[in-house]
Parts: sequence; structure tokens; C-alpha cells
Amino acid sequence: MIEEKRQVIEYQLKEELYNWRDDVRPNILGKFDEAEGDMSGGEWSTPNPSQRTLLRANADLTPAIIARAVAKRLKKLGIDADTTARIDAHLALLDAKEKSLQTLTLGAAAERTPWFCSGCPHNTSTKVPEGSRAMAGIGCHFMSLWMDRSTTGFTQMGGEGVPWTGQQPFCTDQHIFANIGDGTYFHSGILAVRQSVASGVNITYKILYNDAVAMTGGQPVGERAEGHSVVQIAMSMKAEGAQRIVVVTDEPEKYEGVALAEGVRVFHRDELDRIQREMREIKGTTVIIYDQTCATEKRRRRKRGTMVDPAVRVMINEEVCEGCGDCGVQSNCLSVEPLETELGRKRTINQSTCNKDTSCLKGFCPSFVTVEGGSFKKKSSSTSTTINPASLGALPEPVLPTINEPWGTVVAGVGGTGVITIGQLLGMAAHMEGKGIVTQDSAGLAQKVVRPGVTS
Repeated sequence: MIEEKRQVIEYQLKEELYNWRDDVRPNILGKFDEAEGDMSGGEWSTPNPSQRTLLRANADLTPAIIARAVAKRLKKLGIDADTTARIDAHLALLDAKEKSLQTLTLGAAAERTPWFCSGCPHNTSTKVPEGSRAMAGIGCHFMSLWMDRSTTGFTQMGGEGVPWTGQQPFCTDQHIFANIGDGTYFHSGILAVRQSVASGVNITYKILYNDAVAMTGGQPVGERAEGHSVVQIAMSMKAEGAQRIVVVTDEPEKYEGVALAEGVRVFHRDELDRIQREMREIKGTTVIIYDQTCATEKRRRRKRGTMVDPAVRVMINEEVCEGCGDCGVQSNCLSVEPLETELGRKRTINQSTCNKDTSCLKGFCPSFVTVEGGSFKKKSSSTSTTINPASLGALPEPVLPTINEPWGTVVAGVGGTGVITIGQLLGMAAHMEGKGIVTQDSAGLAQKVVRPGVTS
């Protein structure tokens, strides 16, 4: 019986044929094969039935999987040598095709670990004091797992920090930090905080308020046009029973005169380490709301003129730089790049990717130069070179490769860059030529949603 996922029809057939006489009742197989020797029992009578899996129940069934299962059954029932040889030849062909699809060789230069954007708030907000550890959750901050952030584990959206309620009684750690994004908090994460309060464990939630649902296109948090504010989150946390609530931000001046919930205080992000050290000594559930706008969203708003673009640039004097790398350690920023010189490796700041977070200035280094009030010199229109497309002549027709084996193509990009469009064009072209195609429309951590409703 061939069916995807659970064996529903298979069980129905077995139930229907159960009372037939032994001499006419057929053997019905589907998800599991027969055991060697004694065949009197089914999958429920064996200690580990998964060892005899014939057709998997946890995913789709490809033609290759079905072909292997049918071939296995035919061989077990007994067939002539010529048919067996032809079956083996087809199975070998299937194995070769699958192996060629799974083999992907990348050079060292092509390997790149996913990282926070330049100037991302998570570069600072996901740090924990020495001797503490944190739990990850759903969001860009998940990438702190493979950074030097003492961060482990993750849960489904809305379960951030909840595993600690079961772990704490059985370990020597008395406190933990849990990262939770503002979008996740509004979606269902507030229930995780409520669970931690109810269980009485010692935990500090760091609600990473980035002013936008950054992973899915920068939508405002919540269903209202104005979004879900830090003030509202602080009031909700107060009502839930948090022992202490603190707002940490790169712009504390914007909270001057703002009515916050009773006892809620605002600090600059430079004091984050001190505040976390205080929080981990408090019994019960505490909350840090880290307020800093997503770096990518800042860049987008500045281009649109809806956010002030600070007239400040940070540069490194390579003649003074000694290449210690402390600026990169302090900022965790991708815009701090290595610069190879005659005197060895130094550091430089990529001005085209810099989002002006200026965390690199925290490095203990005299080589930094801050330019305030200046801007890049624009190229003169008289010196720009414009090429007339007509002067290039006709483009040559591409030479199509001869495809006698499986062909794989990877289209890289983020939402709105045409990844799905390119995949669909190539897929339809292959389909029109009578070729079988398999496409995967989304993968990775940068799955964006470009309104209205275009996803990739």
C-alpha cells in the first residue's frame, strides 16, 4: 500500500481483510517490510519497527523511494535473473543521479557563516555577562548560537525561555537570560513570559525591540499602524508580574517626559552589562527591553527620507592601526574588514555597508577618525562615462550545455530580488522541454516579505 505520511488506508485495508480465511487473505505491506523468518507479527510486535521501514511516513514519497520499495518486494517474492539484472541497473542509475545532486563542492572563498548586519542591534543586545548564559529563540538573534555569546538551544515561536522552567530544578545554574524578538513577543511570546512568572524560576527576558519585524520585510510590530510600542510592552510586563523592568536604548533622550509604568527606568546601552549583572541576582522573572531600530530598517528609512541620516563617518587611519582587531570584537560588525598592507594586516571600515552604529569606537584604539558634518564627494557629471547600449552591438546567443545528467542551480538573494521569478522561469523552460524539475522556493534566515504578499 503506497500512501504518503501516516498509513491510514493501509490500516483500513488490514481491518477490512482481517476476517478472511488464511488461504485467501493477502499480506499487506506499506510503511514496514516483513521481518526475516517469522512473519506472524506486524510493526506493533517488534521492539524497533523503524529498522524495517519500507516507505517512510515522516515526509513525501519520491519516485525513487517508491521504485526501491517495489524492487525490494519483487526480489523478495522471487523473479528471474534477467529481470533482477535490469532492476539492479535501474537502481544503480537512481543512486548515481541522487549522488550527483547531493555533491556540491565549494571553495574556501565561497564559505560564509551567516552573521548580523552591520550595525545590527543584536551585535550588542545578545551579549551576556561573564558567567551567565542565554537561550535563543526565533528571529535574526538566533544566529548568536554560533557566535561567542554563551547562547544555547532554541524553541518554537512563543516558547522562548520556557525550557528553563523544567531545567532549573535539575542543574546548578540559578539564572538564565532568554532572548525574544519584538515580533515574537507580540505573536505569542508574552505567554512564555507568563509561564516563567507562574513557575517562579529565575530568568531575565531580553525583549529585543527593533521597531520592525525585520525577518519578514520590516512591518510594524502588531496590527495597528503605529505598531506596538516599548511603553505598551513595559506596561504589559508590569501587569504580568515581572519583578523588575528596565529599558535599554541607544537613544535614552527620546524617553524624556514619556510616562512609563511605575518603577521602569531607562538606561543607555553602554550600561547593559551592569544592568544584566544586577538582574541575574534578582529572584523571579525580570525584563530588559532593548530598544534600537533594526540596522537594515534604518538604512531603508534614511534612503526614503523618513529618518534622520547622521552626518557622521568613522574611519581608521591604517598608519596608526596595529591590527589588534579589538574594534571588531567590541562591535561584532561586518563593516570592520581586514586590510592587507605592506606592514601586515590592518583594519578598515567599509563605508558602503556601514550603518553608522559607531560601536566600533568602543575599541581601545587611537587609530579611529570620526568625521562629523561631512559627506562623500560625489562624482562630477562631466567626468562620468555613459555608454550607449547601441554601440555594444548585438548580444551573442548563449551556448546551451548538453544536459545528460541532473543539473542543479542555486539562485541566491533575499526577498524582492527576483529569486522566485528566476526559479520559475528556469523551471518552466525545463518543463517545456520535457525535463523533470524540482524547485525549492525559500531557504535560509533571510526570508523576506515584500508587501503586498510577494514572498521568497
